[in-house]
Amino acid sequence: RQPTIFHLGSRAVLKLLAMVDFKFPPLSKTFTESWGPPPHGEEDFAAKIGICDFVEHLDKFPLTKIGKICDFTASGQRWMQEKGKGGKGPKGFGKGKAGFVPVAPPKNDDEGFSLVDSRPLTSKGNGKGRGGASRSKGKGKGKDINYQEGILGQRPKLNAQKGDLKGKGKGRGGLQRRGLPSFREWSVQTKTEWEMKREIMLHSLAKLQLNANEVLYEDLMWCGTLHTYNRVYDRVTTKTEKRLARYEDLGFFNVTTSDDWHLQEMLTADPTVTVIATDHILACLIAAARSVYSWDVIISKVAGKIIIDKRNGSQIDFLSVNETAQDPPNVEDKDSYNGPVRLSQEASCINQNFSQMCLDREAGAKELDAGNPFDPDDGETQVASGAYRYRKITLPGNPKSEDEFEKSPLVMVVRTEVNARMPDEKGGKGLVSVKALNEYEPKPNYAWRSHLESQRGACLATELKNNSFKLGRWTAQAILSGCDTMKIGYLSRQTNNDPLNHTLLGVQTHMTDGFAEQIGLTRNNMFGILRAIIDMVMQWEDGKYLVLKDPTKSVLRLYEVPWDCFQSDDEDEEEHEEEEEQELDEDGNIAPQQPG
Repeated sequence: RQPTIFHLGSRAVLKLLAMVDFKFPPLSKTFTESWGPPPHGEEDFAAKIGICDFVEHLDKFPLTKIGKICDFTASGQRWMQEKGKGGKGPKGFGKGKAGFVPVAPPKNDDEGFSLVDSRPLTSKGNGKGRGGASRSKGKGKGKDINYQEGILGQRPKLNAQKGDLKGKGKGRGGLQRRGLPSFREWSVQTKTEWEMKREIMLHSLAKLQLNANEVLYEDLMWCGTLHTYNRVYDRVTTKTEKRLARYEDLGFFNVTTSDDWHLQEMLTADPTVTVIATDHILACLIAAARSVYSWDVIISKVAGKIIIDKRNGSQIDFLSVNETAQDPPNVEDKDSYNGPVRLSQEASCINQNFSQMCLDREAGAKELDAGNPFDPDDGETQVASGAYRYRKITLPGNPKSEDEFEKSPLVMVVRTEVNARMPDEKGGKGLVSVKALNEYEPKPNYAWRSHLESQRGACLATELKNNSFKLGRWTAQAILSGCDTMKIGYLSRQTNNDPLNHTLLGVQTHMTDGFAEQIGLTRNNMFGILRAIIDMVMQWEDGKYLVLKDPTKSVLRLYEVPWDCFQSDDEDEEEHEEEEEQELDEDGNIAPQQPG
């Protein structure tokens, strides 16, 4: 074949000759076995190898300036774009030089073509934050409110290795969520001398099963007052919303197991009873697999008897808010009324007030066996309405087990709570458990005032996703107390920045068994979890054990702790109360006792 001849102009020929005029550096004449510099610094090798000439002068040539590899990936282009926009300019753009114009990668059908566009590549986040290099379509709320975007409103540095910012809605996407601390505080600080007895993976709790049809129930005592539920609140809508009443003068009690003298008497009077507990504590163990935050439970074993207890002021006394949501409340600012601690206090107060607001006071209360067992009877404190139902629950044994205790039935006495009863309640049927969900930060695309009436199912599904642990606890409590109806109220703040005043937007009614099936909670699994934990502790020696939920992992750990552990807090409270009761003189000092 004849070679193809190209006719070039004079300038093109000169340019072509200049391009091909390149000489390779001389190679070693003796070292021909492989590529690279010769070994032991060959003398006749006169060529110099790049950066090796500057080893003695690295102080003048920092390593960050040497050997920078070009990154043509999408993340690399964004990194170069952010670097070129150093500083903060108007509308979120930097004042630095653009310097780098990203080019979109060509598709398969567009090979051979390149996009010519001088406009900068915008970020995908539509957040409300005012990021230094992204266009925010939402409203900037300042440094105090916008801590979700970063510390004091400053976005974390964009790292090319972590990918782009995928946050939507409020700008709380993957990068911000990884860069900011979440609610990861331990409810109890463990000590090195505590022996860890067992570590339970929470996903394994779903495999524990027990035949719930063989579970036996027996009522031992009813205490307190039981009013009728007012059906007027079932007709409340977003257009006829009602303001939530506040009952600050009423006394609400959540006494732990060891401080309930009724439970203590029932444990000692009946030799068949092995376990005493309350429905609040057992519900946490049942719904443990749904939890994210840290909480703890104390189990004491004495002479073959088990007391499932809690610490005073424990986390399980409060209700979490959006614990399992994709964007949970941030704990960066603990003084914020939208922080996890403040929101849990707000939710607990809302539930207490709503449980009293929805009662029909004019219909009168049903007479029970005894009054409120925790009434101080001092003539000053008015006790809130509500019934305590002491129930004996017998769990069947496992006939295939080799252990004698696991074969035999397990009898436990549980103090449960019933909030109200329906007007047609007969024979224990028609008992009501009243709970409340609260909205603290309505979103433009999702707010109860605009979606609760038209999309009730969607609102409930969202709450099941955001508050899985809380709803699981409520359902377990309703099953333990024998309430066949659950009334769930939807309450929202009157204004977004007012955590004290709330409005009732609607009430949904659910049958307990149907709601439990909807959230994936079965009675077989529920009692299987309780039986497995009790059987495990019964195999150990008498002692005090701490059940602790790891805030960073889906793990439940059991530690053996000293008997006097967690008692110092109670003693400090008692000493503080004694100091308050002592008489003071005019200067505020403790007055000396007068001789008798």
